[in-house]
Amino acid sequence: MKTKWQRASIALTASLTAAFGLALAHAATPEPAPTFQKQVLPIFQAHCVMCHGPGGVGNASAGLDLSTFHGLKSGSTGGVIVIPFHPERSMLMRVVKTNWTSTEKSAIRMPPMGAQLSPADLDTISRWIKQGAKDN
Repeated sequence: MKTKWQRASIALTASLTAAFGLALAHAATPEPAPTFQKQVLPIFQAHCVMCHGPGGVGNASAGLDLSTFHGLKSGSTGGVIVIPFHPERSMLMRVVKTNWTSTEKSAIRMPPMGAQLSPADLDTISRWIKQGAKDN
């Protein structure tokens, strides 16, 4: 017959093993890639499309339309803004991540007025580009 301490030790071991197993299962499950339609486009709609959409000043001056996947892939008058699999090389990420406290006058900061994109929004866009910047 097991003592009270042995039973408690067995129960604690079983609980820790189960918790560790759940933690490993969660850690091993990759976070699903963001989709353009469900995660990325809503960020653009909230922060970018008022200027970089049909009839917007950013669309007229830079030729950039972020209201559709086709518009995004078409780029701007300056060229391609998203390089699939390479957020660090994509102009889109550079302009939305520019430090707003910078005194550098030539830095392009987007959005130019209002709040910067949140770290979560930046991460979503970056992960979408890293996964291939697909029309999904």
